[in-house]
Amino acid sequence: MPEITHGNLQMYYESHGHGDALILIRGLGSNADHWYPQLPDLSGHFRVITFDNRGIARSSDPGGAFTIKDMAEDTIGLMDALGIKQAHILGVSMGGMIAQEMAIAYPQRVRGLILVVTHCGGKHQVVADDSVRRKLQGMVAEGTLEARADAIDAFFASETIEKRPQVVQTFANVSMQHPAGPGILQRQLEAVAGHDTYDRLERIKAPALVLAGEQDALIPPANAGILADRIPNADLRLVPGGGHQILVEQSQLCNQAIVAFLMVR
Repeated sequence: MPEITHGNLQMYYESHGHGDALILIRGLGSNADHWYPQLPDLSGHFRVITFDNRGIARSSDPGGAFTIKDMAEDTIGLMDALGIKQAHILGVSMGGMIAQEMAIAYPQRVRGLILVVTHCGGKHQVVADDSVRRKLQGMVAEGTLEARADAIDAFFASETIEKRPQVVQTFANVSMQHPAGPGILQRQLEAVAGHDTYDRLERIKAPALVLAGEQDALIPPANAGILADRIPNADLRLVPGGGHQILVEQSQLCNQAIVAFLMVR
């Protein structure tokens, strides 16, 4: 099993393809396996590095509370261990928050930045409806299949759920291979609650692409506009027919946008 050691953390990672390095960072509760819609396309153009965040799936859990900044340091540690001096960074949801911190603290390490269905945090973020937040909190607190099923409309667009249930089922099947327990999910949620980059986004030097799903109930697409306005060199793209899981729901469109953006960087 490929892994590196960063402090007291053993991080599982995978490397696919050849070319310029592209680091993919997942969000709450998900792991390296969830990049299945991206790997065939992206690994044809880049050396794609995927990994499990601390406490998730095959990576170890050092225990205790942690922050988004801590996870950014984990990712920099992975780059160091693999001898990667500079890379394109793509983060989704919580992973997008990690990517923001990396681009702010280590501008020389980030060649291109892609932020997917994420927000700046703090008082400037646009929050989800109360009903959506309750479903997420219930999923985190209970960790049961029933709670996960109840929260499905927080993650997928209604059209996907109704007309393409196999897309949802495939994602669920992958999730159950290495399910994240309530303990680590709660600590990740606490890290997200402490995230706030609004006043520091102008420090980002890398060209950025901000992607959002037009039907994202969990992180409303207005958040993408805030990021694109605050980051000096950012392009904004709203993805039709996509909820919070646009990389799964609209994978072909997203993959094309990612490749087109990065190939000229």
